[in-house]
Amino acid sequence: MKRFKSILCIIEPEKRSQAAVIQSVRIASEHQADLTFASVFGADQSWRRRPFFRKRLAEDLNEITQKKRSEIESWLFNFMPSKEISAEIYSGIGFIEIIKSVINNHHDLVIKCAEDNDWIDRLLGSEDMHLIRKCPCPVLILKPGQIDNFRNILATVDVNDDSSESEQGCVQDKLNMEVLEYSAALCLPELIELHVGSVWEPYAEDFFRYGAFTSLSEDKVDSYVEQIRRECADKLDALLRDFGNRLGEGAAQYLLPRRHLVKGSPAREIPLIADKYDIDLIVMGTVGRTGIPGLFIGNTAESI
Repeated sequence: MKRFKSILCIIEPEKRSQAAVIQSVRIASEHQADLTFASVFGADQSWRRRPFFRKRLAEDLNEITQKKRSEIESWLFNFMPSKEISAEIYSGIGFIEIIKSVINNHHDLVIKCAEDNDWIDRLLGSEDMHLIRKCPCPVLILKPGQIDNFRNILATVDVNDDSSESEQGCVQDKLNMEVLEYSAALCLPELIELHVGSVWEPYAEDFFRYGAFTSLSEDKVDSYVEQIRRECADKLDALLRDFGNRLGEGAAQYLLPRRHLVKGSPAREIPLIADKYDIDLIVMGTVGRTGIPGLFIGNTAESI
């Protein structure tokens, strides 16, 4: 089973970071992981190209950094009065500084509260979206009010037939297993129920069923759709068997994940599953498509 060894918690006291602190302390305790608190503030880096102002601005930047560190450590003391607290302060572009810290310090989980963005930020790419797309380790994004323990976790996997091509299939299989393993890592230390959800959709069903240039009968289309459903069900069963073997018999019997195979669009059906079963944490994998393909095609994880 995966275990977290080094957790990076991103906090901004003025932006309701209480949930990030509470959840990061809890997860770090359960996994005996190192926990680092950090905060990022925007700083204009153009002064580095201006030798005349460099010394003065560097002094000002150092003063701001020390002041912010003192404020954050004082704020953290309210949550952990019995522990020695220190915070890292970074200046620059938020997601870039976080990723640099992950790489340099070998963090294997980033925890932060979600930004409160308007629609234009979500369309063009917020700090959180940049982090989800580009961070080399898992990112746990919390709603600011999520301070209670998780009770129901939904692991989303893709077992569609169109992911069976050699190279893409290997990537997807590995991603599915990592989603399950990270979900188990969060479930096992506590009495958390694990749900495994997958959404399937038969290729070109509407064309075969309603297209003007198709001659397939309704029965043949129904048979084709049922065949795809059975193939996806078999792949999901095989995935869960492999997952159980990796966990070991004791852990697998303890988890007993609830299986949900739903027909439709993932962007629509996954939130419906979450609502129906009172899910309070969704674990998703993403191939991290960026740029024009990501903007126009849309990543399923981002849509959810």
